[in-house]
Amino acid sequence: MGKIRDFLFKIIYNLPFGMKGADKEILGSTRESAIDNSVVQEVSDERVAKHLLKGEVTKEVEELRYRTYKVENEAKGYEYLGNGVAVKKERQNAPKTKHKFTQENKNLCASVSSALEENGNGNYDEAIDKYTIEINYNRLCKFRIDKRITYVDVLIDDTKGIVETTLHFNSEPDVYDVASMPFINELKKLVNANESEIDKNEIATVIRDLSFCTYKANNEEDFVTYSFSGEMKFEGVRQFGYEYLMKLSWEEYVRLPLNLEAKYYSKSMAEKYENKERKNVAIPIANIERKRYCSICGSEMNNYDADIQEANGGEVICTNCIESVMKK
Repeated sequence: MGKIRDFLFKIIYNLPFGMKGADKEILGSTRESAIDNSVVQEVSDERVAKHLLKGEVTKEVEELRYRTYKVENEAKGYEYLGNGVAVKKERQNAPKTKHKFTQENKNLCASVSSALEENGNGNYDEAIDKYTIEINYNRLCKFRIDKRITYVDVLIDDTKGIVETTLHFNSEPDVYDVASMPFINELKKLVNANESEIDKNEIATVIRDLSFCTYKANNEEDFVTYSFSGEMKFEGVRQFGYEYLMKLSWEEYVRLPLNLEAKYYSKSMAEKYENKERKNVAIPIANIERKRYCSICGSEMNNYDADIQEANGGEVICTNCIESVMKK
């Protein structure tokens, strides 16, 4: 008898779900219901969450993007002192003549589509094996130098004509890279090498130019492209702790900051800032505590079950009341 009761219970409980699905298929419409025992708030399409998830660039997404970069740029003009106090920095209109920072080198993973495309062209290794620091060589090289760089230090002083980069390498071999030990041995030869030995060393003479785009660099803004080219001079290699440091000086460099605020300019949002319009932010309903109640007995019930019943056009009924109806 208990098995028959449970079977009938499942049929009655799932009946509204099936009726709602048939209604959608036949009529091609959705029904709206107003439930008196709960508070339901519809947020307009201006909320950008679902557009961002779908990768849709709507007007609201464009405004949010521009507002984010504009606020970030404005925040750079202030210095935080602590305890909620910030002071405005003095803006420097003259271009900086000195740049000193450190950028970490990381592997840049290609997307699945681009990797498959390059694989079809026979360039699979080039598609997936790219790094933050990009090096072009003046001839074939048996070592991938950019692959083994951990950090790069940049020192530029236009007033003194100094353009230097210092490449960091691990002094311990990588157990997953059989070529790491031969590479370290070549670096060791450069520590106390004379001029003739340097000219014969591949690592010291094979680099033609070096470039990268900054991201989370120490003492430099994000998305600034640096390119070092012209005549490259090898300044030497020294060991410091568990690293080898190789210093290179360059004839010329190019620094190109990326202004994301200008790139993603939104006229409508700029006008709102100009007119000092009030910021309209949709309240995240997900953060508001909701309670759902049975429409028959009034007892509190699970929010998830109530939402499903309501979304499928049924009444909000707890399991106890459904079971009571079955027994009757």
